[in-house]
Amino acid sequence: MDMSDFDGIKRDISLKVEHIFEVYEKEHYCMPTMEEFRTMFNEHIDQYVGPDDSLKGAGLNMSSDTKQRREQKVWRVVNELEAEQRYLRSD
Repeated sequence: MDMSDFDGIKRDISLKVEHIFEVYEKEHYCMPTMEEFRTMFNEHIDQYVGPDDSLKGAGLNMSSDTKQRREQKVWRVVNELEAEQRYLRSD
């Protein structure tokens, strides 16, 4: 993944990650565990990766390999953003 991909994905996802932490902390008075956070973010993953058939309208079929690569990129960025939020909120 080149830096432009990483930066673009990070920009798109950063507000969602921050929002998940804010909502969880307001409701539970603590940060979500890693498993809780990933479960909550997983509910939004298709918004960033797209469903398998999202490119069919353009005459293209997204293979499962393409979707898997996109999903891996998103999760790499999400893991970094999660770590940043945990660091910022631990003070």
